[in-house]
Amino acid sequence: MTITRMEKMQGSTRWKLEVDGEYWGILDAEILVKYQLKTGAEVSEELLAKALQAAEYRRARERALYLLDSRDYSRYELEQKLCRNVSRETAELVAGRMQELGLLDDERYAQRLARYYILDKKQGARRAVLELRKRGIAAGIAASAVDAVEPEEDALFELVRRRFGRKLQSDTDGKERERAIRALMRLGHGYYDAADAVDGVLEEIRREYEE
Repeated sequence: MTITRMEKMQGSTRWKLEVDGEYWGILDAEILVKYQLKTGAEVSEELLAKALQAAEYRRARERALYLLDSRDYSRYELEQKLCRNVSRETAELVAGRMQELGLLDDERYAQRLARYYILDKKQGARRAVLELRKRGIAAGIAASAVDAVEPEEDALFELVRRRFGRKLQSDTDGKERERAIRALMRLGHGYYDAADAVDGVLEEIRREYEE
């Protein structure tokens, strides 16, 4: 097999290759140099396969760096993104390399997300762990990250007052109380914690009416 023609793509470092007079593929200049590919060179199928694999790895690496420059990802999330364009094997290799470089860290990512879900979204520990697991964080890492977050004092009470206070003011049959409790439970809060917070707001409303 012989490389019969190479054509540089305009405005790019990539080259189109023809092998034995037929279009074969596109490779970056870095890969051409690494495998000493040039017009007239005799090549084997094995060598071309290695060049293609190297090109795929390079493409995935550049994609990973681009993605990680914009925000954090779990290893699972990054692999899923990369698998849209490259093989699973290449995606796993690149993700592993990103971890080695310190650009990918599931524990660090889990800690940041745990704070977001608990402190910003006001979710309970159970729901926060579930959200981390959805992002591919291992169960142990997710649980540890959530356990390390100390919820703000009276945060649940403030959430009930802000989100459900108006409806609770007109709760004459207890239905709004139950709706509020169920909503808090969907956020991952336990029944008793949710009920205590809702009842606390109801008591505050009762006192305001009595004054």
